[in-house]
Amino acid sequence: MVNGGVLLREILHVDMDAFFVSVEEVRDPSLVGKPVIVGGDPDGRGVVAAASYAARRYGIHSAMPLAKARRLCPHAIFLRGSHGVYGDFSRRVFKVLEKYSPLVEKMSLDEAYVDLTGCQKLHGPVLETAERIRNEIKKEVGINASIGIASNKLLAKVASAFVKPRGILWIAPGKEKKFLEPLPVGRIPGVGPKSFERFKRMGVKTVGDLVALPKELLEEVYGKSGNWLYLKSRGICTSPVSGHEEDSRSISRETTLETDSQDARFLESTLSYLVEKAATQLRASDLFVRTVTLKLRTADFKTVTRSHTLKEPTSEDHVIFNIAVNLFRKRFTRKTPVRLVGISLSSLTRESSVQTDLFEQTSHEQRDNLYQGIDRIRSKYGFRSILRGTSVHKE
Repeated sequence: MVNGGVLLREILHVDMDAFFVSVEEVRDPSLVGKPVIVGGDPDGRGVVAAASYAARRYGIHSAMPLAKARRLCPHAIFLRGSHGVYGDFSRRVFKVLEKYSPLVEKMSLDEAYVDLTGCQKLHGPVLETAERIRNEIKKEVGINASIGIASNKLLAKVASAFVKPRGILWIAPGKEKKFLEPLPVGRIPGVGPKSFERFKRMGVKTVGDLVALPKELLEEVYGKSGNWLYLKSRGICTSPVSGHEEDSRSISRETTLETDSQDARFLESTLSYLVEKAATQLRASDLFVRTVTLKLRTADFKTVTRSHTLKEPTSEDHVIFNIAVNLFRKRFTRKTPVRLVGISLSSLTRESSVQTDLFEQTSHEQRDNLYQGIDRIRSKYGFRSILRGTSVHKE
């Protein structure tokens, strides 16, 4: 679309509705319409990964402790879930999206931005194209999607959340202010419950109320985040849709411990196991990682993350684990027990930059063959059939 000689971007935010639950409903249609919770054993200490819309009517939401979810809805159906199955469904969804544009930015298994700018001659009007995408995902994959359409990523994301489930909303150029300002301030991506409560104490309830605050005041109260709030409340976002897979994908594994732990050896073993799980998926996808991120949540529910970026991408367990354990040892203290341990692999690429010389080549090839052999054994006999000595048998 052209406005005053300027080509306006047409960006979609495509978000699957209750993705994990929707996948389970496709696999077992008897679950449709029932309160279903994906996350694990309600007698354990995990959290809700996803809840069906029937379950949400009881006040259940993602990241809620499973025990609390069961108290709110004792008759809910609890499922552990399968990352492998969800990954397969996600690939099928993205196969549909990639038919419509080369610029598809994957944000997670169930969420992506699609830039349709300049595609009108090929696919037709953007609203009709969005409806066709939604219907095709339903037909080919069996799950529902909500789609927001706008001139930038921020507005498209707000729009898709506004019309869940299975809705489509186009914020037409020139209508951004009219759409945004009446919304609760919590609709702005990144404004969490704590910020929302702080805004309420300041008398700020809507995005329009936030727009009325001077930029200087926001910067004084929120520091660097003040400028971020100033721009987002006005719907300003210049981030492009990146079609580079290496920028948009990540692989994560985390576990909530059965009992809060101060045992460094046990925690490092848990971390080793999670690294093995993540690295196995990495190699199965023919990917290499550049950035390794450690996640720790303590008994007081404080969460910290620490990252390290490698000079050369890798897919080898021992390299990733050495980075992860070093991050852990720098951050861990025995003062506060740990509740959750997690690892995330991001900045993924299909290109390996490993440089070998005459003296290094043999050892690198041997390690590569070793991991291929390990992956074949796990594929045939199960993941736990072969583990590093440092890994703990759990999950």
